[in-house]
Amino acid sequence: AFSGINKMDLLNQISNQIEQLNSGEKWTVSVQDLLISRADFQSVSVFLSRESEKGLFSLSDLGTIKARFDQTSLTIIKN
Repeated sequence: AFSGINKMDLLNQISNQIEQLNSGEKWTVSVQDLLISRADFQSVSVFLSRESEKGLFSLSDLGTIKARFDQTSLTIIKN
């Protein structure tokens, strides 16, 4: 439910934030910052890992899928 904002809005906000980063700049996204549940954060993680395949940014702390399930933050590095 993303605390009142719809999921697409949240993903768009995250994408816009990433676009504004300078090359080499890092941004950490966390459950606490986004005020979302762990389950919703899982959706965000999956979205970000797919988006990172386009080459605009990297994720520095993507572990295995199982480890990722317990993860509450991800660091994005603009390429």
